[in-house]
Amino acid sequence: MSTSSKASSGPCTGLRVIEFATMVSGPYCGQMLADLGAEVIKLEPIEGDGLRAVRPEYKGLGTLFVHYNRGKKSICIDLKSPQGAEVVRELVRTADVVLENFRPGVMDRLGMGYGAFSAINPKLVYVSISGFGASGPYADRAAYDQVIQGLTGYMWAQGENQSPQPVRNPVVDKISAVTAFHGTLAALLHRERGGSGQHVSVSLMDAYASFIMPGLVNNETFPDAGLEHYAMRQVFHPVKTQDGYVMGHVQTNSQFVGCARAFGREDIIDDPRFANPRERLKHIGEMWGEMAVGGATRTTEQILSIALAHSVPLGPVQTVQQFLEDPQARHNQTFVEFEDPEYGVVRQMNFPARLDGSPANVQARAPRQGEHTDAILASIGLPAEQVAQLKEARTVS
Repeated sequence: MSTSSKASSGPCTGLRVIEFATMVSGPYCGQMLADLGAEVIKLEPIEGDGLRAVRPEYKGLGTLFVHYNRGKKSICIDLKSPQGAEVVRELVRTADVVLENFRPGVMDRLGMGYGAFSAINPKLVYVSISGFGASGPYADRAAYDQVIQGLTGYMWAQGENQSPQPVRNPVVDKISAVTAFHGTLAALLHRERGGSGQHVSVSLMDAYASFIMPGLVNNETFPDAGLEHYAMRQVFHPVKTQDGYVMGHVQTNSQFVGCARAFGREDIIDDPRFANPRERLKHIGEMWGEMAVGGATRTTEQILSIALAHSVPLGPVQTVQQFLEDPQARHNQTFVEFEDPEYGVVRQMNFPARLDGSPANVQARAPRQGEHTDAILASIGLPAEQVAQLKEARTVS
């Protein structure tokens, strides 16, 4: 049975992607390509992707696995067996993209590196995601999301230099996946314009640093200038109300005036500490402290209604459940639900970019382990008898 409830007409329709990837960074990149119509064939070890074991699960599908693998086809292959390696090579001959997130050197040792695969498919775009890159002092180190969060310095900024605090979400893996997705599309565009295939390399460290460091290294941008240092962390300041929290940002003078009115603090409108953007930034912690005094006397709704009237960018601090019910999220279809004949209603995140001419297809679930083995092997011409032999030998499952 197909993992998709409707045929895709996305901009990547017709492309075949072979995914040698596990956990989050590689699979999330593959999922975005599948959302846009690519046929993504997920090559799993015989025992399955390790992410499948992460709970909770329903009818054998782990929910975390579901959110990074929708719309794909699954086949389990023993990559170290000669027969399994030959199956892989036949698949690669038909592929447009290979996506892998092993440590550097692993694919080469399997005879499946860029050099080996590009020799049999010169138009191939080969995408590698690693912790630190293919060379350098850390190249051979194992790296997960938490390792990179600690390395880059962001945990100290998150903990306001008091104690290191991680982001409790695989944000490094996700931004690395998005970076690899962009790199893949760029390489495909290059090929489409008459270029050759190529090797695209993304490291978790570089991708996350590129994403998170702007804003953290402002004080080090001109190291010889001796500029005054600003504590940017205080810009992100939730304010307690009588029944919850609100959070926002004040940039212009009119926004500051409206914000002061929303919190009932008209008395600070002419305070010289908050007279203009430069002064407010220097005293940003004090500004929000003054707003908090007013917040203790008003409900969230009272504050937000006045803020809205004055065009102040302020909003409620919601729980995840509240966001699931948020009217704008519902209007945008930020979350989508579809009815799967085996699993019932499946709720997932929508593809974040809306393409009105070639829309993404997210009406799909993740595959069961080895769900498409027979169909995938048939697509490269293997007869049913040979498929049966491969299964008997545990070369595929």
